[in-house]
Amino acid sequence: MLAAAQGYAPRPQERVSDARISTPDAEPASAPLTNLPGRKRRSLNGKWQALVDGYAAGMGDWKAVWKDRTATGKSQFFEYGFDDSVTLDVPGDFNTQRPELTWLEGSVWYRKAFEHDAAAAAREERRLFVHFGAANYRADVFLNGEKLGSHEGGFTPFQFELTERVKPGENRLLVHVNNERRKDGIPAQGFDWFNYGGLTRDVALIETPKTYIQDYSLQLAPDSLRRVDGWVQLAGTAPRQPVRVRIRELGVDVRAQAGADGRAPLHFEASFALWSPAQPKLYRVEVSTPEESLQEDIGFRSIAVHGDELLLNGKPLFLRGVNVHEEIDGRRAHSEADAQRMLEQAKQMGANFVRLAHYPYNEHLLRLADRLGLLLWEEIPVYQGIDFAAAGMQGKLEAMLAEMIGRDRNRASVIVWGIANETTPGPARNAALTALAQQARRLDPARLISAAFYGPGFHGRALTVADPLIASLDVVGINEYFGWYTPWPVEPEQAEWKPFGKPLLITEFGAEARYGHHGANDVANAWNEEFQAEFYRKQLRMFARIPFLRGTAPWVMTDFRSPVRMHPLQSGYNRKGLLSERGERKLAWQVIHDYYLEVAR
Repeated sequence: MLAAAQGYAPRPQERVSDARISTPDAEPASAPLTNLPGRKRRSLNGKWQALVDGYAAGMGDWKAVWKDRTATGKSQFFEYGFDDSVTLDVPGDFNTQRPELTWLEGSVWYRKAFEHDAAAAAREERRLFVHFGAANYRADVFLNGEKLGSHEGGFTPFQFELTERVKPGENRLLVHVNNERRKDGIPAQGFDWFNYGGLTRDVALIETPKTYIQDYSLQLAPDSLRRVDGWVQLAGTAPRQPVRVRIRELGVDVRAQAGADGRAPLHFEASFALWSPAQPKLYRVEVSTPEESLQEDIGFRSIAVHGDELLLNGKPLFLRGVNVHEEIDGRRAHSEADAQRMLEQAKQMGANFVRLAHYPYNEHLLRLADRLGLLLWEEIPVYQGIDFAAAGMQGKLEAMLAEMIGRDRNRASVIVWGIANETTPGPARNAALTALAQQARRLDPARLISAAFYGPGFHGRALTVADPLIASLDVVGINEYFGWYTPWPVEPEQAEWKPFGKPLLITEFGAEARYGHHGANDVANAWNEEFQAEFYRKQLRMFARIPFLRGTAPWVMTDFRSPVRMHPLQSGYNRKGLLSERGERKLAWQVIHDYYLEVAR
């Protein structure tokens, strides 16, 4: 969420000053630009100078790291200094780059110097933005000692305009990142994954014309396999400009006029080769104005529901899925190579679908899924423990959802926007998530809306799914762990799922096993590979009895770090992976692989 500067509230024993930052109010941040790869950009990735500030003391007036001052005379003294500080790689989490930062939940300051030809940019009437792929969890951004603004949320992009603030020659960009878990955060204080902090995704300088293409939506209309109902959004001082969209391969050449609000509606038809996992066809699309031209590879496909059927391009679809976390080799995944490795693991298992749990992932991965033909569920981290009634919470939820959809609305691979995972019904929660579902439909009517609920209730042999939010969703996700967290109340072959008129996805099911740990397959020998494999066999026998089941996603592809996992066989990892943290296949991997081969026939 983009917001004006807000000071932290240090814990009482850490309070260094009651004074807040005394710089002028930061200007409002602009909406993040989309299609970064298609724009004129300069990467700021690489080594950044860094200072550790566990208590966020540098945000006040005492230390005032934000002023980024350097002593110039014998009488000057500042109790901090970047020149002799350590360096950290950006992108990358700070916890895994230096041993002393492993468990840090606090503040780190990053500094990067860059040169800019401000005179040339002014002559050419070019604007300059600094764009962050993500920073976990809160970031405060300064340029040459002046505050640009703040952003809350660890997994979505944000940017600030530098045009009027940048100076000729060297400029110094300073970013304060704090990953402390917050009661009023999204997610809140308790979550089952490692809290990787820092500048975890790409940072770049973006140049645009004075009036630029901010965003666009080019996807099939929900009721058509030929028609695009789209738009192009311009931003700047002269929004009334002609807009042109071309897809040369299809002979599409459409022109429109943007209005005073910068919005240019677009409608056209074409004989698309529809995108699908079997044929992930992408077209080179050109979007242009008299001042700017962008190119992007986009696929066109339809996703819909009809009763309890799930339809891709009008044909029934079964999602052979798996959950993943954005982690690789015990660190936050951040590179295209990381994304390639994660998605290839899913394809090797026979998956056509990946649930990105429990937050938006790096844009690299979504663009790669477009090319590889993998369907995606993408969700915001509305996780257990969210305080939906907290002041300002609804605004945070809506901003985070808008940032996710804004970045990825043109990715053919994304078929589901997930708005929550395992939240408890109640008046505040129900109202908040109903509003989020409505917002998602307004922002993107071309995709499905879902949420993952806790497991079903049993009444005799009947399993029931009851939640007031179901009425607002297109498909229903259920996380059930019969045989692990919950004993089987009946044998799998006796379970009878009551229909509720919508497609059902089993969005999580799994049991823990440490790779190489073997023994009997009964519950008394949990943590064995044999027990985990038998757990999956029993689940699959139950799934065969659900006529409205439209997809499954085991939890989880790979063992991942989680400080709340304290069993000796866990050693700080959630061990539900079908693969070990090193990519070794457990026995259960083969069970799911064989099942997906069977249902794919």
